[in-house]
Amino acid sequence: MSVALAGPRCRLCRLSGTRTHVVAGTGDREASLMFIGEAPGRDEDLRGVPFVGRAGRLLDGALAAAGVSRDDVYITNLVKCRPPGNRRPKGDEVQACRAHLEAEVRAVGPEVVCLLGQTVARHLAGSRGRMRDIAGKEITVKLAGREVQAFVAYHPAACLYRRENVESLTETVRLCAEAAGLR
Repeated sequence: MSVALAGPRCRLCRLSGTRTHVVAGTGDREASLMFIGEAPGRDEDLRGVPFVGRAGRLLDGALAAAGVSRDDVYITNLVKCRPPGNRRPKGDEVQACRAHLEAEVRAVGPEVVCLLGQTVARHLAGSRGRMRDIAGKEITVKLAGREVQAFVAYHPAACLYRRENVESLTETVRLCAEAAGLR
């Protein structure tokens, strides 16, 4: 079930001009664990659901390895519209969508958040480190006015290109599930 936020008429940033769908988060609205990715990709833009393409299947595999169902977590993105050419979202686009993400965090109230990828870690935790140095690390982030336990993980899409990072992603998802009381 998604949290109704950024509607189909949202025009807060330039991404609205190139998207097919606004991609709101989905999953358990009372989940103790929330995953935050960077932005919708092509498949997500076409279907209007986060993490349904190849990267989504990789995330599903990491969840399964941790003994967690996708139905037990909440999955969303920093920005709700696909950037052209799958580029990283720009700072002003992330800022324009920040209220939507904050509303999701308030509505769900997760105990643990998994920051998927360097872009998410930079925007939500202020991290400037290299992924190999920050992946798997536990940190505290301030979201929706409260401090939340968080872990930084490789983004599943990045793991498609560097398969050696799949093990790290899977281990970080396991740590998140454990911290959230799902294991």
